[in-house]
Amino acid sequence: MRRKALQLLVLGCLVALAGCSGALSGGGAGEQTLGDVSYPAGVSENGTNVTALANAHESALENRSLTLGIDSTVNSSAGNRSVVLDAAVGSERENVLVNGSASGRQMSVYLTPEKRYTRIATGDNSEAAYQATNRSQEAMRLVPSYSGSGYLDQFAGMANFTPTGVRTANGTTLLVLQADGSNATATDRANVSEFNATLLVDERGVVHSVTVEATSSRNGREFRTTYSMTISDVGETTVTEPAWLDEARNQTGS
Repeated sequence: MRRKALQLLVLGCLVALAGCSGALSGGGAGEQTLGDVSYPAGVSENGTNVTALANAHESALENRSLTLGIDSTVNSSAGNRSVVLDAAVGSERENVLVNGSASGRQMSVYLTPEKRYTRIATGDNSEAAYQATNRSQEAMRLVPSYSGSGYLDQFAGMANFTPTGVRTANGTTLLVLQADGSNATATDRANVSEFNATLLVDERGVVHSVTVEATSSRNGREFRTTYSMTISDVGETTVTEPAWLDEARNQTGS
């Protein structure tokens, strides 16, 4: 289980693409402490049940629009690879716009209730190819879950997250959960020599931010991974038709 999580952490976004919160404050006099806040489902003083937290996150964001951001980089002796992804998600999940980039390629996906339109471009982004298909579960490969909850089991399950403090972002109280990497230091396929991760979670269970830094080795090669996920503009995100939609419809006859 931990082996699969590690592999998804390092490679998951890259495979998917092929197929933040505001400024934080904390630590000042008079600010809230752990004793002042309510822990969301799945979180206790001793650790976090990631499945329960992911369910609370999903439930709290049901029927609410949001913006999901992903930024992932993997550095090794074989080269450096990075993925950046931004998704605007409508409240009813009927309209979704995803923009992503990796290895010099840009991909955009626009979902309507009936259709999936895809734009793929390389280089200076001046030339693009388009695809149009009927919308299906397969059409959402770029985003494992609309709310980002699908990412939590992939990497947060690798270690034990415990509450360490309280911060505020744009007036929202956030519980700081930090990873104990001791149970992520050995897997069947890789050795993890360093693992640090932080979740920022509000009292309803919405995970506003995830940051992960990990160093691992496999077959004599070292991998340095940084990963972040943010949820922002909850209830305030508007999904607009991309400027390229008419061109996509014309080229695909849809």
